Amino acid sequence: MSRKASYQAYQACLKDVLLWAVLGLPVIWAGLTRTLADAYTWPEVSAGLAAIGVAVALARSRPLTAMLVTAALWALSVAVRGDPTVFFLALTVMSCLAGTRMPRARPALTGPTAAAVAAAVVVPLVRWDPASEGFLPWDLGAWFFAVTGIGLFGLVPWLAGHARYQGRALARAGWERAERLERERRMLAEQARMRERAAIAREMHDLLGHDLSLVALRIGALEVAPGLSGDHREAAGEARRAVTGAAERLRDIVAVLGDGDAGSVDDDPTGESIGELVRRAAAAGMSVMVHGTPEERIPTPARAVVRQVVREGLTNAAKHSPGAEVRVRLAAGPDETQVTVAASAPDRPGRGVAGGYGLRELAERVRLHGGVLHAGPSGPGEGFTLAARLPNVTAPATDLPGPRPVALDLALARRRARRTRLAAVLVTAVAVAGVSAFVLGFMVYDATTSVLPPAEFAGLRVGQAESEVAAVLPARTRIDDPSWPEPPIPPGSRCRYYGVHPDPFGEPRLYRLCFAEGRLVGKDFLPR
Repeated sequence: MSRKASYQAYQACLKDVLLWAVLGLPVIWAGLTRTLADAYTWPEVSAGLAAIGVAVALARSRPLTAMLVTAALWALSVAVRGDPTVFFLALTVMSCLAGTRMPRARPALTGPTAAAVAAAVVVPLVRWDPASEGFLPWDLGAWFFAVTGIGLFGLVPWLAGHARYQGRALARAGWERAERLERERRMLAEQARMRERAAIAREMHDLLGHDLSLVALRIGALEVAPGLSGDHREAAGEARRAVTGAAERLRDIVAVLGDGDAGSVDDDPTGESIGELVRRAAAAGMSVMVHGTPEERIPTPARAVVRQVVREGLTNAAKHSPGAEVRVRLAAGPDETQVTVAASAPDRPGRGVAGGYGLRELAERVRLHGGVLHAGPSGPGEGFTLAARLPNVTAPATDLPGPRPVALDLALARRRARRTRLAAVLVTAVAVAGVSAFVLGFMVYDATTSVLPPAEFAGLRVGQAESEVAAVLPARTRIDDPSWPEPPIPPGSRCRYYGVHPDPFGEPRLYRLCFAEGRLVGKDFLPR
């Protein structure tokens, strides 16, 4: 492991230890208050600290598992101790950290939902009290806190953390887009340089290659001219070989500069018409005939490519078929233009350089224009034919890659961040509204179902049998123990507290009934 990686691991470990210490403070405080009746025992404190340590250790590699561990601690503390405060901080913090480390939202919904369902089943079993008076033999408040706490204090912090995760993803997408734009800028500069090199290569090939072929053709005709002395014939041969060597070097330079880029299909470096090309070839000793559609009637988009086809055909005939007859045929139709350059079998073997670069470049130019090029022997011993079919309107090549949507990742990241923030706000609002509605409804229900009418209370007599008193009592008690001072409880008795009125928001006033040995031993009115 490198020094940098070791330092990063050390920092992560130190942060986890500090996080464990902070989340364990409420547990330690609950243990330090062991002189109180509701204090946590030290075995409970040790178990809580160990469970928080497990959650912190799993928070980086398995954030959902760490979140569920703290949710289980929350539910158990509420079910066993009736305390929703000790593990509140651990559940909230671990849920928020899980949101910042989880790219997907579905596990965060299914995991806490399953934990809440499990708490809804487990808490009544833990809080079961068969001797309880009323319609529920378990603590409804503990059940409510355990179930809603997992959803409210688990899901809402997770959404807040996930919003931060989406914000960081948005920042990363912005930097990636900036880097991509920089790479594309460099690529465009490189492409411009390569196009410039390709333009130089085309010009060298089209101009110098054609001229050198015609020069070699003239020297070849001089070399075989009758009446030429031996010394002059040898000098003409050396000149022809020098021109051929220059053509070879030109081919090598074109191959280096061109780099496979055919450039624009509308480039015409010389501006020479077909008639001028033919006249130059004829002046060099080539037998050339042109027939078919006049050049002026060829559509402009196809005219430049037609000239390039004719130039390449004449150049190849001069290099490879000296002395052969060359026929150029032009045919312009309503939709496409056809050009054919056919050379008959040569009178003597060619001495040109067969590099093949010109035909490959020409085929690419014709393809970019949307046409088709054919080059090959006309038949056994019948010479060579170069033919092209070109649309009169330039058609885009179908296999060229389209522009890359460089802003797509950034737009998706922004959309995800907005969606996460909206979900966090909506879920928080719905959770708060749901909890508030539940609490309000429970308060109203608790107040209305625990009222002992004043007339019924006045009719009760001390010493009356408990079974007779139970016939007029409501189904539930209002509270288990008042928080304000009350008269002394008769020795050996147990007391129940009932409401005086059904208003949950009014001043709390209670009736107290105390029973011992199956008899009513005390009845009191407890104003606040």
